[in-house]
This record gives sequence, structure tokens and C-alpha cells, in this order.
Amino acid sequence: MENQAPKPSIPHRSILLEQAKQSVTSPGVYLMKDFEGCILYVGKAKNLKNRLMTYFQAAVHDIPRTEMWVSRVQRFELILTETEAEALILEATLIKKHKPKFNVRLKDDKAYPYLKIQVHDAYPKIEWTRRVLRDGARYFGPFPSAASARQVMQLLNECFHLRDCSDNAFRHRSRPCILHQMGRCTAPCVGLIETAGYLESIQSAISVLEGKARILMESLQRGMEDSAEREEFEVAAQYRDQMRNLELITQTQGVVEAGSQRNRDVMGMARQGIDAYGTLLKIRGGRLTSVQHYSLQNTDSTLLEKELLADFLSQYYLTQKLSEEKAQMDPEIPWKEPSSDEVLLPALPEDFELLEKTWGVRIKLSESTVDQQLLNVARVNAEYALEQSQKKVHGHGSPALEEVQERLHLQKFPHRIECYDISNILGQDAVASRIVFIDGAPDKNLYRRYKIRTVEGANDFAMMKEVLGRRFSKADEELPDLVVVDGGKGQLSQAVTILEELSIQGVGVVGLAKARVESDFQSSEIKSSFERIFIPNRKNPIPLLPHTGAYKLLTHVRDEAQRFAIAYHRLLRSKRSLG
Repeated sequence: MENQAPKPSIPHRSILLEQAKQSVTSPGVYLMKDFEGCILYVGKAKNLKNRLMTYFQAAVHDIPRTEMWVSRVQRFELILTETEAEALILEATLIKKHKPKFNVRLKDDKAYPYLKIQVHDAYPKIEWTRRVLRDGARYFGPFPSAASARQVMQLLNECFHLRDCSDNAFRHRSRPCILHQMGRCTAPCVGLIETAGYLESIQSAISVLEGKARILMESLQRGMEDSAEREEFEVAAQYRDQMRNLELITQTQGVVEAGSQRNRDVMGMARQGIDAYGTLLKIRGGRLTSVQHYSLQNTDSTLLEKELLADFLSQYYLTQKLSEEKAQMDPEIPWKEPSSDEVLLPALPEDFELLEKTWGVRIKLSESTVDQQLLNVARVNAEYALEQSQKKVHGHGSPALEEVQERLHLQKFPHRIECYDISNILGQDAVASRIVFIDGAPDKNLYRRYKIRTVEGANDFAMMKEVLGRRFSKADEELPDLVVVDGGKGQLSQAVTILEELSIQGVGVVGLAKARVESDFQSSEIKSSFERIFIPNRKNPIPLLPHTGAYKLLTHVRDEAQRFAIAYHRLLRSKRSLG
């Protein structure tokens, strides 16, 4: 066995102190590196020499976090700047680029969702998207989360009876779908509403998204009262339901500073242990236009709030500046939002005057009741974001759901996933299960068990057909965005057939087949294929790579359906055995 090269020793702190004493006194940025050359920490200073000496003069630092990285420093490198403001920008840029282990980092790992309406179509629909393009469509948002965007979209569809089917399904419809039978769609696909009438409904939805809900609410109120006077109570009830939905929608439209045209950012923060979230309210023209959440990584309880605020602001406004510069160079990027004139904070950060000078914003603390209310809104939203992030330990987050949508080419975001599985022994005690995942987490209140009634013998295909027929013949339950059946092409074919027979549109269907052994008797090596997804109108399955978010979510869904079905089968078998 060859001798490994000895690991370099960490220089004594006195050696590093002597090197610090030889440093320059000008402003700049320092990079602390370990013996492998990895950047441990990036910092800025108005006087590099003085700042570096503070790190290496102390035998042991009182702050454990600082002591941890200082004790691992092998060497440091300096980058000089002409001004302290330049050092601040460079520091934020290097943190964003190198992601040092001991720097607090701002992570915004998704684009915020918008609602999109192709207003030039004959029968437009409301869609949600994370990409804003110059395609002639109207975009509304951004929304604080995909869930909030989908909720508004669903409420608008229900309130104004708009279509939500795919364009392909819309073009090939020959009879109204089940949503029309439920009174939730006017069936423009088969001409049951004229184009002018449908476009009027779309315009009403646009008015709500533009913040003009008050006029529409008054119109609905008059319609309800007139219908009641004519004793058309069912029509009056429809107006009433639309008003209730409209109230829910307008709650998401944000808060307004009456009489104000200020452009300001408001920040709130929530912390629990090593977890921290920052929330930024963007107010433009006195109106709240978006709520953005950011995970603050590499924090610990020893960091003061003012330190976190300074790190947050530097990295956030650097990102904004880069976005503006990119938009100026590329006319295809729709950067139109005005910049913030001031930022309202719960505490005064370190070097706040430098932050103001560098990023061109005025930093303010609360000066009025309105200021305090806005800070409270930001704090509550940060607490909610932190709570939701901790809940994801028990479920699968939006990235996994988005990966499923992309990999399976789904028209809709898989907000509600249903999975079905059959369990029997040679046809005896045959049962089926349905499990439901909402936003990537199991909702056991929606689980269902089915005892097979019409199938004799071991015929899993016929059993699946019975179960899906019983489930989707009910018009009073929310339709899923994705149906997963345990099995390959045969089970998938049964699922697609029953949905077509019941005129169910807009529901994605896939079959999930387990990994299979790929070997022969003469080979000593046993190989296993990936889990495979079968989708309609595609010959070859889509492999699911292990350790991806889509793999973890879909196999969790499938395994949970199998567990629930087997448990019910064993229960019935035990009851039969006991007589």
C-alpha cells in the first residue's frame, strides 16, 4: 500500500497574523481558503489590514461560527477596490458565485408563478406559468407560491365558468365534459356559449386580476337581488356563490396604501434554530404586487438579526441589479417593474449607510401604523414560509412536482395525484385502493378502499376498470390532475378507456411499472432496469432515474397505494378465515 501524502498542517494563528500586518489599508475583499484551496469565507472591509488582524489576534473567538472557520484557514487572498461600495458589490458577487460554506447565502430556487391569458384566442383559458414571454398574452402576478396561483386560477374558473381543458382536448370535443354537467363550465368546446358571451366572462376574470373586483362585486350583488325578486332562487344562489368565490380571490390581491404612490420593499424575517427565511413584499405605486420568499442558508443562532439583514439586502439587490442590466441588453426580457425607492426593515442593519449608498435605496424603520402593519405582514409571511419548508420533511416539494409534470409531459401541474392498486390472491378477497397526494404530501382523509363486486376470478384489468368506473362516475368529487395506476400498458389502457367512456377531460393518466431484472441464465451479472412510466400514445416507457425528485414522489405514491390495498385485503381474508 502506497503511503499517502501528509495532510498540510494549518499555519499557526501568529503566522497568519504576521501576514495580515503586511496587508494594505485600502478597501477590498478577502477570501479565506483552506489547505485544498476551497473558499471558506468571503468578507469585505474598508481597511483590509485592520479587519484581517481582528481575526488572527484572538487565541479563541467568542463566536463559535467565526472560530470554526478561522481555525481552518490555510491562507487568504485579497482583491483591492477603489471604494467601500465597490467592495460591497464584489463581496455579494463572490458569495453568489462561490457559495462559501460559512457565508450566509440567499437562495431563491424558483421563478415565481404568473397567471397567463391568451387574450387573442377565440376561447381563452387561464393558465399558470413561471415564464413571462412576449407572446401577446396577458400576465398577472407574480404570486407568492404555485399553490396560491393555482387557487386563484381555480376560483376564477369556478366563478366565471371558464374552460380549463387543454387546447388539444378543446379542439376534439364532440360532447360536453363532466365539468359542464357539474355546472362548472359553459362548454364553449361544443358551442353551448357564443364567443361574445365567453369573452365577456374572460374580461370579468381579467378585471378581478387587475384589482377591479369592486365593480364586479356590485354587479353580482344586483344580479342576485334581481333574481331573488323574480323568485329565481337557483339563479340567485349562483350569483351568491360567485360573490363568495370573488371574496376569496380578492383576498390574494394584496394590501393598498391609500393615497400613496411609493415604490418600496418591506422585509420580514423568521428564524428557528439553524433555519431562517426572509420575505420581501414588493410595493409599487402604493400596492402590494408580490411576496417573495428566500431561504437564508448557512445561518446559526449566534448571528444577529442585523447581520442577516445586511447579508440579505446585499445579495438581493445585487440580483436585482444584474436582472436590470440583463434586461437592458436583451429586449426580449420584459423587465418593466420600477425600482424601489426605499426599504422598510424591522431593524437597522450593519453598515446601513453603505448599503444605501451602494444600492440606491433609503433604509427606513417603522414610523407609522401603516409601516408597522406592513412589517407584520412581512414577518407573518416569513413565518409561514419557514413553517411550510419544515413541513416538506414529511412530503415532496414543488420541485419534485414540477419534475413530474415535465418528465410526463402533463398539461396540468399535478396538484392532486391519485394512485390505484389491486390486491387479491387468485381473484379471492379482491380489493382495490385509492390514495391521494395533495401538493406532494399524502392526504389520508381522501384515501378510499374498494371491494371488487363485479369481477370473478383473477382479472386485474377488469378489476381496475370497475374501480375507476365507480370513482369517476361520481360528479361531486374534485378531479385529479394525474392518475397513476400500478402496472404497465394493459392497466394504462384500461384507465384511459374508462376515462374516455365517462368523458373525463384534463386528467393525466400514467402506468408505473416496477423495475425488472435484466439477465439471462448464462450471465453471472444480474442487472435491474429503472422504474418505468408508461404514458398514452407512446410506445416506449419513460425510465425513472433513482434519487430524482420525480422518482421519489411517484414510487412513494405507488408504494403507499400497494400498502393500503394489501392491508385491506389481509383484513378481509382474516375475517373470512375466522368464519
